[in-house]
Amino acid sequence: MPALDDHESQCKSFDQDGFLVMRDLLPSDILSEWKEFVGQQDLVHWLFRELHSRGHTAFAEESRIISSNDGNDGSGGGGGSREYSLGHGVKNGFCEIVMRSPGRYEISLLNLEKYAQLSMPSLPNLYQALEKAGISRFLSQDSWNNVSISNVSLVVSTPGSATQGWHADGGHVDLQKHLPCHCLNVFCALEDVTRQLGPTELRPGTQVHTRNLGPMMLAAHCQKTLRKPMTPILSAGDALCFDYRILHRGLPNTTADQNRCMLVITVAQSWFKDLLNFPKKSIFSKPDEDETEATSEVNEEKVSLTQN
Repeated sequence: MPALDDHESQCKSFDQDGFLVMRDLLPSDILSEWKEFVGQQDLVHWLFRELHSRGHTAFAEESRIISSNDGNDGSGGGGGSREYSLGHGVKNGFCEIVMRSPGRYEISLLNLEKYAQLSMPSLPNLYQALEKAGISRFLSQDSWNNVSISNVSLVVSTPGSATQGWHADGGHVDLQKHLPCHCLNVFCALEDVTRQLGPTELRPGTQVHTRNLGPMMLAAHCQKTLRKPMTPILSAGDALCFDYRILHRGLPNTTADQNRCMLVITVAQSWFKDLLNFPKKSIFSKPDEDETEATSEVNEEKVSLTQN
């Protein structure tokens, strides 16, 4: 567990930069459990089969090539234009899965667990690892009991996914003045994240600028205080903690056949509820069912991931 002076230094760095890399945040036993869970479940393929079988998508695959690339354009061939079965953004997604950008998905494990037999590793053990690392201090809280878990999810970048657009995951509570962080993501690497897999790039300090993005970015540029992007490279077990309001993006996955999968824990001050990043509608409701009807009851019999 970090010493008090380490905590103070980490908090100062987090407040200034809007993010912090924490090496070996996940103990080896917890890391192994989550790696095994992700490897065995193959949630991406299973979810897309479910989407298709329930009438939500036109085909059962995550994507398909609609025009081939013969290599005459200098790209080396073997690629082509892709059609994705799920539409982009929250409006085209479900409470279980949203495509954040083409080929890049966020799967809410907490929402999916309401309907499917997931057999997830222990969440209390995972939360305990975050508590020991002092994550609550980045939210101006001395006690883990004073924060809440907004979500636990997997962010999956599939081969061929391109560079994501710059974005923040949430807005500011007060548009007139900058306040301390009220919500943050903890991106835990389940494997070594190479540049080929597509790490996360961040603009340090922009958690302040997104309060009024255009004018404040311009002012920082004119004052020569706008900082260059940074791309932390994570090893398995490391974590990237960042303020919900900071500008960041996922870089392209240029591998031929390897997903980049990150375990994400979203932690917030206890009063905060994130209502923007996932819709209410569920995969397990009918395509024309009203959202309030779709979420009024949770299925008593959960769907098995071994079906289909």
